[in-house]
Order: sequence, then structure tokens, then C-alpha cells
Amino acid sequence: MKRHLIALAATAAIGAVALPATASAAAPAAAAPSCEFTRTVCLWDGTDYTGARFTVQSLNPSVATCVDLAGHGWGNGRAKSGTNTGTRTAVLYTGTNCTGSSYQLIPQGGYSSISFASNSILVY
Repeated sequence: MKRHLIALAATAAIGAVALPATASAAAPAAAAPSCEFTRTVCLWDGTDYTGARFTVQSLNPSVATCVDLAGHGWGNGRAKSGTNTGTRTAVLYTGTNCTGSSYQLIPQGGYSSISFASNSILVY
């Protein structure tokens, strides 16, 4: 199976890599997340890890990086499920600059239903 990934908005200034992937086929309810990358947060725009996927990680895993989800078309709570394959907690925020209310995504954790109006994410 070929996978086409496109690097998107990975500037040296923010030090993050954001990789959108093509929409996946609908999965059964509460299916295991498919995030084959290490040290990465994968977000889906459908519950139960379905729909379009947005993938993000810090270029330097020892430095936290704030990524503006809204600027990539993933703001206003578009992320409806997600998983964190990293070893450090990632944090979704309501503000575009990693401020406001927060929602933690613990390492190696899967979240089949996220009802949080995220606009940015802090990743390692």
C-alpha cells in the first residue's frame, strides 16, 4: 500500500513537522488507532480514529513546540479522536498559541472521542 505524505508548514521557526494524510476508510467503532509513526501525535476529524488524519511532531524531541492547528485547517475542535505515540504528554489548547484551556494526550494513549475545541497543540 502506498502512502503519500506531504510536509506542511514545517518551518524552522516553529520546529515542527505537520504531515496530513489522505482520509482513511471508516473503521469499526473504537477500532485501534492507526498511527504508524513514532514520537508523533495523530489526530482524526472523526471519532473512533476515522476520517482525515493530521500528524504532527517536534523536530527536536527534547524541545516542546506549539503548533497552530487553526492555521493548518484543524482548528475549532476539528480533532475528534487522536493518539500520542510519543514518550511525553502532548497538550491540546483552546488558543492558537498554546494558551487557554488544555486537554492532555498522555504518551501511548488513544482517545477515540475528543470533544474539546482545540486550536493548537504542544508536542515533543
